[in-house]
Amino acid sequence: MTDTAASGPPALSPSPTDSRATARHWPGVTSSAGARYLLLVAVLLLAGAFAGQIMHNQLLGTSWASAYLRCFDEAVRAVPGQGFPQDFARNTYVQQCTRPVQQRLALVSLSGSFVVLLLGVASLWVLPRRLMRRAGPLVTAPAEWQHRAALAASEMGVRRVPVVVWGSVWLQEAFTAGRPGRTRIVLPRGVRDLPPAQADAILRHELAHVAAGDVTLVWLTRGVWWALAPVLVVPAVTIAVRDRSQDHRGPLAVLGTSFWGEYGVRALLLLIVAALVSQHVLRSREHEADLRSLRGRTREPLESLLAGQPSPTLSWMDRARATHPTAARRVAALRQARLPLPVSLLDVTVTGLLSAMVMNAVADLAQTGFTGTSLTGGPARLLSALVTGSLLSVGWGIAVWRGTPADGGAGPFPRGALLALAASTAVGLVAQLQSTGVSGEGPSGRWPLIVTLPLAVAGAGALSSALARLWVRRGGAAPGSRWGWAGAVGVNLVLFTGALRIAQESAVFLHVTGWRKAVDALALSGMYSASADSTTLGLAGVALFALWLALRGDRTLPVPGAPASAGRYVVWTVAAAAGAAVAARWAYEPVVPQGGSMAATQFDCWAATCAGLATLAALLALKGASGLGDALYAAPLSATLAGAVMWARYLTSWHHPLQAAALYTTDPLSQLALLLLALALPAAFLPTPTHGPARRWVAGLTPVLAAVLAAASVLAVLHSGDRLLFVPPTGTAP
Repeated sequence: MTDTAASGPPALSPSPTDSRATARHWPGVTSSAGARYLLLVAVLLLAGAFAGQIMHNQLLGTSWASAYLRCFDEAVRAVPGQGFPQDFARNTYVQQCTRPVQQRLALVSLSGSFVVLLLGVASLWVLPRRLMRRAGPLVTAPAEWQHRAALAASEMGVRRVPVVVWGSVWLQEAFTAGRPGRTRIVLPRGVRDLPPAQADAILRHELAHVAAGDVTLVWLTRGVWWALAPVLVVPAVTIAVRDRSQDHRGPLAVLGTSFWGEYGVRALLLLIVAALVSQHVLRSREHEADLRSLRGRTREPLESLLAGQPSPTLSWMDRARATHPTAARRVAALRQARLPLPVSLLDVTVTGLLSAMVMNAVADLAQTGFTGTSLTGGPARLLSALVTGSLLSVGWGIAVWRGTPADGGAGPFPRGALLALAASTAVGLVAQLQSTGVSGEGPSGRWPLIVTLPLAVAGAGALSSALARLWVRRGGAAPGSRWGWAGAVGVNLVLFTGALRIAQESAVFLHVTGWRKAVDALALSGMYSASADSTTLGLAGVALFALWLALRGDRTLPVPGAPASAGRYVVWTVAAAAGAAVAARWAYEPVVPQGGSMAATQFDCWAATCAGLATLAALLALKGASGLGDALYAAPLSATLAGAVMWARYLTSWHHPLQAAALYTTDPLSQLALLLLALALPAAFLPTPTHGPARRWVAGLTPVLAAVLAAASVLAVLHSGDRLLFVPPTGTAP
């Protein structure tokens, strides 16, 4: 990776303003640009896994198909008859019977990833050495420069100090390279003629890359990219050679099929996009290194150095291939004096595109490898959601939290970024290499996933932005401590992991029920989901975090621009929605043909869900998009309160009161979590009204609106009969 670097004299006195602004935004967590690099590496490694899968199909596909057909025939003989129980038993038999060949398929597929990773790690020694040879001959800098580098490294927390060397007389830009554990900062000889303060700024910039872990990460990404290209070619060459020797067909006849044509186009596009994304992220890392190097220092030396550099007019292709932003862009970033730069639409597009590719590929591999075990199905999907959610929580969540200004609580939502996140997620599912040869529907409901995943990811992004606005309302700025950032990463991890898992389950049920029964799929992936417990815990954690932010704010539970007393209307809204939902539920008892007391219990849970939904709608009607943050704690509180009251009514009748209490909590909150994700993106586009004295009466009507909406929605649910119920012919309450 190229940049600028050098040395300098003793430290200059820091500018108080610059020092405070830059230090506050570097708590030591992974940067959003680094998360995008990790996403890119994951996509490239998983592309290698698909090449391994093709190799398996070529070499071992016949034995795999024979084993599958044999297991299917055995299942038919072992479990005769028709019906859902028999189909389920036969499917279980086939899963267990095909477990060895499925695990072999997963291992052979992963061998492709292993080869790409092995070659990529090996390139950490090869590619930097090649660059240093081109910059050489290299000469070790005098001891004075080594001492200055050691002082700056100690200041910036770099334990292993890089060796400072001079490049050839032709070298124009400095760079940092070297194998792991032996990093070198290569400086142009002209750096000796710079003023000491500017030379010191250059050296600190290079050390900022080392402190952030950029050097290894950048070279690993480049190495994996170079390693992937030959791995992707191997399956095509193998089948061409095999068919020529066995069937005497030429390479064009073999590779001229639609599958290989599609494979070649997707592979080429992946390599091109990966190269452009890598350059884009590298430019973002340059900005971060500039700002990190200023911690405790004034920005004038680096700014004057950059101001003296020309900023030529570049074509879009030159800008896309550039490893550095222009000097003018770097100066503009320095004058912002905070990290990171505002999240661009290109940043968001990259994050969504790569995240979708990672999630679906990991899910397919996990489902294959876990065949016939207790980890297939939900656990496999959870693993893919956890891997992708971890990267999204930093790539989107922390980037947005860092970029939310102190007055962001009253500003607009990043609506363009949310749309870009949703659109790029959908494109990632369609364009991924693993989609080669897949039919329009796909075996796992691919088209429903293209609908549910972007909506869920963008919904989680909107909720993350709402939490960021609550945070800045609490403290006036982004988190400034390690513990604060740990909490921010944690709550974003819960949001995105939960959203991805809910999207996967919804897609499966949509694929089974069809679009005409989308309401059934909505209930099956919410209240009646096998993952309802974990969904409830996730929503409860996010709600408690949001409530803590609101209660610790300088203006407790306020509407932006409204007096502090307006926060009381949020409390009254929660109580009014819960009370109206309970009253409507007790006022009307529907007659259902089956279900008995279990149907009554489920109606209670739907009534509690309606209380939370009415609270959400009322706060959005009052506060527009800015009400989404308050709704994150108010809606779950309202649903929990309504459920608790309805549970307490039968307290003396429950055979297992604690089990019933868990049911009355879990079912409403799990359904509410799905509805929050579905409605968060549209809610972000609501206008935020200005609350002056003439509009204060609107806040007073919010509890009334919540009560009306809660009662109306509960009555609508009760009037729907058993449409939303999931009960056996007979049932008993817990």
